[in-house]
Amino acid sequence: MIPAALAAAVDAAEAAPLDRAVALIRPFMTDIGWFEALLAAEIQAMAGDPRYLPGFRASRQGGTRHLVLARTERIWLTASLLDGGQAPSDRVHFSGRLSLCRPLNGPLAGDVWRLEGERAVVVGTRSCAAGATIELDERREALCLRPADAPLMLLRAQIAPVGPVQARIHDRSDGRAIASAQADEAHARTLMLLSLLRLQGRRDAAGQFGQALDAPLPGQRWAVMREYLALDTQRALPALRAMARRDADATVRGLAARTLRQVEGEPCPA
Repeated sequence: MIPAALAAAVDAAEAAPLDRAVALIRPFMTDIGWFEALLAAEIQAMAGDPRYLPGFRASRQGGTRHLVLARTERIWLTASLLDGGQAPSDRVHFSGRLSLCRPLNGPLAGDVWRLEGERAVVVGTRSCAAGATIELDERREALCLRPADAPLMLLRAQIAPVGPVQARIHDRSDGRAIASAQADEAHARTLMLLSLLRLQGRRDAAGQFGQALDAPLPGQRWAVMREYLALDTQRALPALRAMARRDADATVRGLAARTLRQVEGEPCPA
């Protein structure tokens, strides 16, 4: 497991404003003695017991493998191994987070892209020596790594701002936008719990559904409303009427108005 000092910093950063959260995590990217000790301990444990499995989640995407060292709603800390000889991606990804990246076994270099209006443009290049840390505001910047002949190992921290995170994908050939998505992990988890309550028929928990209608993302507000209607249609009707009249998003207002007409069998009062 990660050391107690890092775990405490992650917990504190989770509730802190973005600048403070970055400041709390940055020292653990500058001095990685904790990471070296962690690797040594895990290697020793595997050498002593062939059935031993480290207690970290691992994933793989193409030629890139990740070991998740810590993950909360806002703080992601991973060790990644990029295979050598990978073809460059034809996509530019803006994660919506602030990134601290430290190459461990060799330098990295890449092209820096920046959002200008609705397009991504190349604004230069950046390089980072092994043992140094490169910082990127991935709400508006992205670094597309150049292919390397040898594998590259990275230690990376990504810190999200408070509230929904806006991620974007652009085409590398011309900078045009391909996809955009907003995510709010806290409300996504809330929606999962509401779905379980609805499946259990827990009408006594209807008040929780009403409280969750303050979700910051339009799609999440509508998803909560659907769960609320499925649990207790009559109790959800006042909130549905209010949504049809006053929701900040036009699409949500339209969905609520159409549903209200279906439920009441008469023109929407909105």
